[in-house]
Amino acid sequence: MIFQKVKVYHLFWITALIILLIGICISEDTLDVNIHDTYFVIRYFEISIVLFTLYFLMGLGYWIVQKIFKKQLIHPLTVIHSFILIGSFLIYWGIFLYNKLFRDNDFPLFDNYLLINLVLTSEIFVILFIASPIYIANFMIAFLKKEKA
Repeated sequence: MIFQKVKVYHLFWITALIILLIGICISEDTLDVNIHDTYFVIRYFEISIVLFTLYFLMGLGYWIVQKIFKKQLIHPLTVIHSFILIGSFLIYWGIFLYNKLFRDNDFPLFDNYLLINLVLTSEIFVILFIASPIYIANFMIAFLKKEKA
């Protein structure tokens, strides 16, 4: 009964808040990205602020289309987009927390974040090339249809 009242924008806003809480809790940890001979060191707090903003704006976009413009979105496209975005969040942080809790006791000079970097890279490509076009197409289809919700 309570799950029938949960809308897709609620899921994005809840995910955004969880991302912000995780970023505050592990604000001193960093993400090290090695590209050729350059290391890019980014604190997780900055990453969580950017992700919080993106997830919040996506939820706001869904809210604006459904509540203000009263347009009906394509349900399968909304489900696929939400599944990719929220699922990628859960997969990445699940692997990160598993690595942090159970794998950091290894030899200190051994970098065991290869899996995290591979998952992060593949998720970025899936989000950019699959989820974002689905999000944009869903909104375009909703605005091109004549009927309202």
